[in-house]
This record gives sequence, structure tokens and C-alpha cells, in this order.
Amino acid sequence: MESGEEATGRHRLHLRPETLRDAAPATLHLLPCEVLASRPAPVERFFTPAIRQRADGLEVSFRGRTLRGEEVVVPPGLAGYVMEADEKGEVLTCLGRKHTSRGEDDSEEQAHPEPEPLGFSRCMGATASFDRFHLWGLETIPGPDAKVRGALTWPSLAAAVHAPVPED
Repeated sequence: MESGEEATGRHRLHLRPETLRDAAPATLHLLPCEVLASRPAPVERFFTPAIRQRADGLEVSFRGRTLRGEEVVVPPGLAGYVMEADEKGEVLTCLGRKHTSRGEDDSEEQAHPEPEPLGFSRCMGATASFDRFHLWGLETIPGPDAKVRGALTWPSLAAAVHAPVPED
């Protein structure tokens, strides 16, 4: 990693495109909570929602609290993916093989000399795909100012801003 990237907190990411084709569909729930852990967890063991349809939206209980929400559809032309970063210390090489930062090769046989690393900080791949998800709020349905709504609105807004202006 370059010293400028380290100082500003920016990282170079490499998306492994082959993982996008293999990503299995998943059911997603965006919950109004924070989990202070970064490891796999059996979420389905703790959150198996019995979603109730109400006149003004969806309702479910989580740990004794009422959550209100709705199903959000990913806008046309976009796709949703659940991404996961590879193990820390791996870098992508010019040949697409992974090497640890110590220079050890993960493959059993080395037919080619060691290629130079491309300099990516992290490599990421898709573990699942989605075209809709449930957006939940504590006691109320998240409003139009929810960050996720802004993120889903941004591509169409950016397209409109950068579209050619017709001459009058």
C-alpha cells in the first residue's frame, strides 16, 4: 500500500468478477441495529421473522421489540450483491493467483515465476445476490431520509445531472 493511501485511509479494492456470476440469491433484512463483530454468525438462528402484513406496512418482532418496515426493490438497471473481503494479507497477482504477504503461494505447483503484485489493498468477492430486501425501522417505517433510500436514488439523480441538456 502506498503511504498516501495509508495516511488518508483510502484503500485500493479489486472485485473478483467471476464471483458475480456465481452469487446465489439471498433474502436480506436491513435491521436498525449495529453488531460489533466482523465474523460469520448464524443470523438465521436468531432472526427468523414471522412478517405480518399491516395496512400501513410490514411488522415483525426482534428480541421483543416491534420493527416496522417495507420491502424495497433494487432500481431497474442495478443489481445488489453481498460482498466479502478476502483474508487480510492476500494480494492479487498479475496471474490472478493469491499469494500471502509473506510470498507463500497457495497453489501446489508453480509453473510460472513469481509475478509482481498489482498493489491492491484488498480483494472482494460476491457471496450472494439480491433484487429486493426488507428495510426495518424501530417502531416506525424508515422515512424518505433513510441513508439507504438516498443510496438507491443517487444513480438516477446522477444520470439526470450528467445528461445532455437539449438546445432550445
